[in-house]
Amino acid sequence: MKRGSQSYSYYEVIDACNEPSCPLCRLGQASANRHLTSLIYDGVNDVGLRATLRESLGYCPEHAWLLPNAGDSAPLGIAIVHRDLLNTIRKGLGDSKFGKSRRSSLKSVVSTAMRIDDGVSSTAATSKYLATKGQCPACARRDEAEKLALKSVTNALEKQDADMKSALQNSDGLCLLHLRRALETVRNPEAFDLVVTITQEQLTALIQDLDEFIRKNDHRFRAEKISESERSGWRRALQRVVGPKNKL
Repeated sequence: MKRGSQSYSYYEVIDACNEPSCPLCRLGQASANRHLTSLIYDGVNDVGLRATLRESLGYCPEHAWLLPNAGDSAPLGIAIVHRDLLNTIRKGLGDSKFGKSRRSSLKSVVSTAMRIDDGVSSTAATSKYLATKGQCPACARRDEAEKLALKSVTNALEKQDADMKSALQNSDGLCLLHLRRALETVRNPEAFDLVVTITQEQLTALIQDLDEFIRKNDHRFRAEKISESERSGWRRALQRVVGPKNKL
């Protein structure tokens, strides 16, 4: 199929299928990583992004700890962004006052009946400044990229696209999260069955590698050579269930 007849994300998925791990996770990670690198190089003084970061109180732990690897200017960028975040938190604490509030819920009703103090020793003002009001920007970028990639996959499979079918068959396969989303979003039974068949074939081969890896670690069979596919099976199994570990 000639490039140009499909969306760009279609070809990104095809290319990602040639790399290790779930192709949709890979594309999502790449998008998040580009965001973090962009932040360090030219985004620390972006007014809109800084406002978004104040809403989310920075990045989630996963993406925050990738920032130090985002370039030579990472320490300065981290200092600028987090100085702003810490100042936002400090100001919020300055406006907070001790108080108690009760939640009108089943829990509070039970607590009252049992004479248990269900008071929460914080005010709405404190919660306002210490609770996040937005998603981690890198997570948002990752989720959007994965959503677009998933749409490309399902659209192609619904059309019985041979290139996409072949790419998925030769990939490490979709992780559990993206497998579930693919099966939930395909709009015809042929595409649904195709995803199931490809996944079952891949899992059968992976389980065989795991079986051999386990068997050859038994002292009775340690003289047998463990193949590279068998040796990497445990890592691929982990990736299939939880997705790959994020890296810049």
